[in-house]
Amino acid sequence: MRWILVALLMSCALGAQAEEVWRWVDENGVVHYADRPRPGAERVELNRPQTYTPPALPAPRQTPTPTQSGPDAATAYTGVSVVSPAAGETLWNIAGDLTVQVEVQPGLAPGHQLRVSLDGRRVETPPGATQFTVSEVYRGEHRLSVSVVDENGRELVSSEPVTFYVQQASLQNPNRPR
Repeated sequence: MRWILVALLMSCALGAQAEEVWRWVDENGVVHYADRPRPGAERVELNRPQTYTPPALPAPRQTPTPTQSGPDAATAYTGVSVVSPAAGETLWNIAGDLTVQVEVQPGLAPGHQLRVSLDGRRVETPPGATQFTVSEVYRGEHRLSVSVVDENGRELVSSEPVTFYVQQASLQNPNRPR
């Protein structure tokens, strides 16, 4: 049975190259395929192969380089977002130290900085860093947002706020037996 499948697959490959495919059954009941007719063979109709032509790609957009400063610098950034913590994420037992990761597209330009806001208060971050740790983040619901500012402190682009939760295990849990 397996060799019939192999023969059938090979005949499909031959069909892609040949104009005609012929099928016949020998005296032992074995089915054969060939690209030339034989006595008692019948012609097999093959469908044309399916093809696909993709649409043309649009021309690439011209964007200013992220090293620009001034009125056109705001168009250089296509976005900024908080990668970690994720929206709706619950963090357990972080001991008050929150690791934040930010993605800036196309990349943070020299002289530009991240301005981070946690629960409405500004958080100091290392210059040029897109991953950093924020201290004193304890249990509860928190809101984090990030914006990119230029040398003059002007906001160029900002992220959507991310809400996340911090949980802390406690030995005084009334549901836990002692």
